[in-house]
Amino acid sequence: MKPVIGINGDVKCDPELAVRLKCNYIDAVRRAGGVPIVLPAGSPEDVPYLLDRVDAVILTGGGDIDVRSLGIDLHPTVELMNPRRQQFDWTLTQAVLERPMPALGICLGMQMMAVVAGGKLHQHLPEAGIKKGLNHRENHDVELSVNSRLHSILGRKKINVVSHHHQGIAAPPELFSACAYAPDGVLEAFEATGDRFVVGVQWHPERDPDSEQTLAIFRALVDAARKSK
Repeated sequence: MKPVIGINGDVKCDPELAVRLKCNYIDAVRRAGGVPIVLPAGSPEDVPYLLDRVDAVILTGGGDIDVRSLGIDLHPTVELMNPRRQQFDWTLTQAVLERPMPALGICLGMQMMAVVAGGKLHQHLPEAGIKKGLNHRENHDVELSVNSRLHSILGRKKINVVSHHHQGIAAPPELFSACAYAPDGVLEAFEATGDRFVVGVQWHPERDPDSEQTLAIFRALVDAARKSK
């Protein structure tokens, strides 16, 4: 049987509150051999029941995390995600990291993994004091660590990625090992230590649907989900 991949939806209000998921996530999972299913931002109490019904999870991109609950003031450029989504996603991410299930965090999804696990964010990269800064809202190169899981998946040391973010991870939590950086030193990917497939990428592989790179990342997730069934 094909593994079922849960994908969390975004929450928008225009004018009615709605859960949305871009089709490029769905299409990427289907091309990789999985069956996508939307995890709606409902009550956090639903999370265990939802995870019991999927074999792996993709944490998608979106707005910025509200870090005020962590005692951190917001940067003026922050564009917060819907609070209903943040409450659900926080609980979902905690539960995913506690379970022995494969997971892929994309952009905001990677940042949520980091913050939930105790990492810290740069709230606005242009003001983070990073040398030789580049525009992370535009496509750019990323260099992979040669001994990483991600390098073995992609088979290349340097890739060009579809990028659209203004925040980044200042320090990865102990749960993860850094495995890719942008030319300006911004962390672009990390992965869980050990054999478990938990990978976070700061770029958007789903937005480059025709590339072998995109298919390889999603196929690796689906294969890990198949093995964990």
